[in-house]
Formats: sequence, structure tokens, C-alpha cells
Amino acid sequence: MVQKIRVSVPAKVILFGEHFVVYGKRALATAINQRLVVEVSSREKGGYHVKIENIPTFGLEMDLEHEKGGNIKALPYKDYDTATKAIAYVKESIVYLEKRYGIGGEGVEIEIKSEIPLSAGLGSSAATCVATIAALKDYFGVSGDLEGIRADAHHVEKAVQGAASPVDTAISTYGGYVLVEKGEVKRLHLPELNLIVGCIGSIPLSMDVKKASEMGLKTKRMVEEVKVRKESFVKVFNSFFDASDEITAQAINAIEDGDFVKLGALMNINHGLLDAIGVVPRRLSELVKRSQELGALGAKVTGAGGLDEMGSVGSVLVLPGESGDRIKAAIEMAGALVMDVKTGDAGLKIEAGSGF
Repeated sequence: MVQKIRVSVPAKVILFGEHFVVYGKRALATAINQRLVVEVSSREKGGYHVKIENIPTFGLEMDLEHEKGGNIKALPYKDYDTATKAIAYVKESIVYLEKRYGIGGEGVEIEIKSEIPLSAGLGSSAATCVATIAALKDYFGVSGDLEGIRADAHHVEKAVQGAASPVDTAISTYGGYVLVEKGEVKRLHLPELNLIVGCIGSIPLSMDVKKASEMGLKTKRMVEEVKVRKESFVKVFNSFFDASDEITAQAINAIEDGDFVKLGALMNINHGLLDAIGVVPRRLSELVKRSQELGALGAKVTGAGGLDEMGSVGSVLVLPGESGDRIKAAIEMAGALVMDVKTGDAGLKIEAGSGF
């Protein structure tokens, strides 16, 4: 039976400090137990055959072959025009590894299965990069450590997106919790939390190519818009940023102490700051407000936020207290994907075998 390498990595949520971290303020992120799996095995035909089973909302399958000059081109089996962005991280990972480590020269099957929605602020692109890099390095016998995998994956994510936070690849690689402080990523050991994630959308197959492309740049665009607003109201925004920094510090203490009432209150305040800087679209705001009305201890947007003109695609994070079932039902009725998640999930896992 064909030898396989299987790699799995976690999704991530930013608990506190998104957007403000761009300006040197603290942010706290954690791995959650939604995972992405990459399996690599040999194939008789040369080149790379990639199958993405779900992301979740669509699948695609294609060959990646070398053009003159070493570039990789995609030959689709099932051509979902709007989904081609999803393959960009796999293509760039292959190109990078071939140039950096000289891998390749034989047929490779790459199969990806994911529980992480796209464009929802849950780290799907970083997860794809880390898992693909780790699986291919292990398959081709490239030695190295976790930090090498993280650094390679971060390089690939930046190459595709133009810019990328080190937080997502750190979470995908190491799992657990990380604190970003003055540009440095520090691992923390904190207790597990039970949360609810409500996710609006993902990239629908009906979306045209231009808009799908814009979705891939959503975070970059929103960061730029916050910068413009900050330059118009410098003193006001500086006070928001200082408040966010203090919220993150107090939130870490609340998690350590098991003070969920305080933690929820800090989530609500953090959400208010995100709304104030203009990154909370109507549909995500409604999910947060409804969760709070139904008794959530805290609720907030997580990640970049969203844009009304793009369907408010994004996610909210809820600390449910004793109202979890009612909150989940309300989020589902609003047309959002609902996930029960646990924080602090394990990072990169690598298995080798003849069949899984």
C-alpha cells in the first residue's frame, strides 16, 4: 500500500486585540479544535495532483504541472473559477519548497480536508500553508524543526497575500495560546475555554471572480481603512488603542483566574471598540447583540471583521454562560454556521503510515 504522510493543524481565533495589534498593542489568540488535514502520497504520473475535498462549502481538484522557467500552472479537473484562490497557497508552497530545498522530481498526491471556513477570520490560509509545508517536507525527508516549518509557512503566506501576521502561522504550528506584544509572538499556557463561533458566509460559488479576488484582500483593505480613520481622529483613536491594550492584559488575568463574568465583560467592551473603529458590519453586529440579549457572558467580532458590501462575511465569538443552546439556535436562524469550540487545541501533528 502507498506510504502516506498525514498532517493536521488547528484553526485560530483572536480573543482580544485584533486591528489594534497592527499599532503595537497586545493581542491574544488561541488555537481551536477545528482542524485542517493534508495527506501526501506518491502517484504514478509525474507532477502534483491536488484534491481539496471541502473548505467547507466547495471542493476542487486539479493537476499542478511545471511550465518552462519553473512556474507551476493549474490544470483543473473541476474548474470552480471562484475557488482558485484556495489553491494559491498550495502552489506557492510547492514553488517555495522546490527552490529552497530542492524537493520534487516525482509524482505527488496532495489531498486537503478542512473544517475551517474561508475568509472568516479563522486562519484558513495559514493552516493550509503550515500543513502543506510540513507534509511535503516530511514526505521528501527535509529535516528541520517546528520553527522552521512556521517560518517557511509564514514566508509562503506573505508571498501570496503581500502581508501576513505571524500570529496565524504560529497558532497553526504550535497550537495553544499566543500573545503578540510589540511585534513579538510569545506562547502562553492558559486554561481551556468553551466558546461558540458564529460564521457568516464563506466564499459562495455564485460569487464572480472579481469579487472573490477582493475577498482575499479583505483584511488588507480593512486595515487600510482603519488607518485612514485614525489619521483623521488621532487622539480619539489613540485612546481606543490604549484601551484595547489594557483589555487584553486584564483578559489574560481573567482567564487565569477563571473569572468568566469579567472575561465576558471585557469581550463586550472589546467589541465596542471594534465597532467604534468601523470594522463591524450589520450582520455580525446583529449576531453579537442577539447573543448578548440571550444571556451570553460576552460576545464580539473576531478577526478582521467584515464588510457590508461583501455580505458581512466574518465570525463572532461568544462566551455563552448557561445560554449556549438558545444562542446557537439564534445564530443558526440568522443563517450563520455555528461551531462549538474549545480553546488551546494542539498544534501541528504529523503521522506516517500505509493507510489511514
